[in-house]
Amino acid sequence: MDTRIAVWNTLHDGEITVLAMEGDTLVMFVSIPYIRELLAPLGDSFILRLYGFHSLDFDDGKNKHSDLTEISKSGIEILSTESESMPVKISTTSGFLTLDFDRIDITTDTGRPVSYEEIDRASFEFWEEWSIKAKALQK
Repeated sequence: MDTRIAVWNTLHDGEITVLAMEGDTLVMFVSIPYIRELLAPLGDSFILRLYGFHSLDFDDGKNKHSDLTEISKSGIEILSTESESMPVKISTTSGFLTLDFDRIDITTDTGRPVSYEEIDRASFEFWEEWSIKAKALQK
């Protein structure tokens, strides 16, 4: 799967805390401490840079809007996507976020570049451990 799309499933439960434009690039901070703390150096967020940014729309079920400040202050948490091509439609706790862009780069909040595969591996490890603990509690 295209990593521009797959990353949104890996960032499950991440809260979008900052959205800002830098030229034609959308910069997005996603706070997801339980995954981020597994990647050195210590931190709590990822910074996604969406290059060749074309559009962002948020549909909360009542209204569609694209105001970056309003969206970033709404406490939106990422759930998942079923998209297979761009634009990517992301299910969130508050509605649907649709993004269209050409390329994505990801860094930690401390500036270290990270690959999709590295985040995916950390996410898998976290959920695997969580599953083991949950099963132990059921016994």
